[in-house]
Amino acid sequence: MTNGMIFDIQGYSVHDGPGCRTLVFLSGCPLRCAWCANPEGQLLRPRVMFRATKCVPTCRRCLDACPHGAIQRPEAGGLHFDRDRCGRCDGLECTRTCLNEALRVAGRSITVDELMRVLQRDQGFWGSEGGVTFSGGEPLMQPDFLLAALRRCRDSYMHTAVETCAHVPTDLLFEMLRWTDWLFVDIKHMDAAAHRAGTGVDNALILRNIEALAAARWEGRLIVRVPIVPGFNDSPQNLAATAAFVARLGLEEVNLLPFHRMGSSKYEQLGLEYRYAQAAPPSPAAMQAARRPFEDAGLRGYVGYETPF
Repeated sequence: MTNGMIFDIQGYSVHDGPGCRTLVFLSGCPLRCAWCANPEGQLLRPRVMFRATKCVPTCRRCLDACPHGAIQRPEAGGLHFDRDRCGRCDGLECTRTCLNEALRVAGRSITVDELMRVLQRDQGFWGSEGGVTFSGGEPLMQPDFLLAALRRCRDSYMHTAVETCAHVPTDLLFEMLRWTDWLFVDIKHMDAAAHRAGTGVDNALILRNIEALAAARWEGRLIVRVPIVPGFNDSPQNLAATAAFVARLGLEEVNLLPFHRMGSSKYEQLGLEYRYAQAAPPSPAAMQAARRPFEDAGLRGYVGYETPF
């Protein structure tokens, strides 16, 4: 039995591939993007998330259940978590004792068989063009599980798509292509130092992998995605450099995704600082301006989720 760890499954998605789709979010990521919308999926282990608004001040059930003394309730304030101790906990007893849904676990183990039962249930609602999209985190942080799931999807005649940061071993990336119909790959910045500052890693492996993908005789559809993050990668110089790189590879399309703060509450629930808490999403005019360097390079630039899948 091949087990994986996921932190969410979402049905009825229309933004991550053709038709109506089921999204499977795998835990674990080699990047630490400062604007990440899914911080609960960055680590390859379960995470305790705490919603203070649902906590009952007089309740002590989670404090009594924690075997590591990781939860404290100061006299003047809500619960305080020692996240280092939480990270060493396997039982997560505290989350099972909470009666008010203030505590929950992000990340659970699942077998390929269990996942396929969910996907086969959804398959009847996808229509002729829909399918399954594997996202994260970074799906290839769990290669055995991902490849096994993709093979089973192919055997069940399911359209498959994968979203990757491409900071993964090249051989694994190409092994995955055997079972993948569409691939979304991010380019977050063309400058290696700026990329490292924003994501924790440089971009050398990512760019090499995209070059290799573009040169391969793969019959699937490769779509480059560029998240437009204000103050990080939205300068005309970087956008022009990105467009020139994509055009040089002979690719034809780029999907520009506007930064958003919809994941901000997750940082609070995880006890993390969110560096983009005060950043404003790019305006429609700014997104249209970001599109122009790509069109000038002869590329089709799709803004937001307007990609004609």
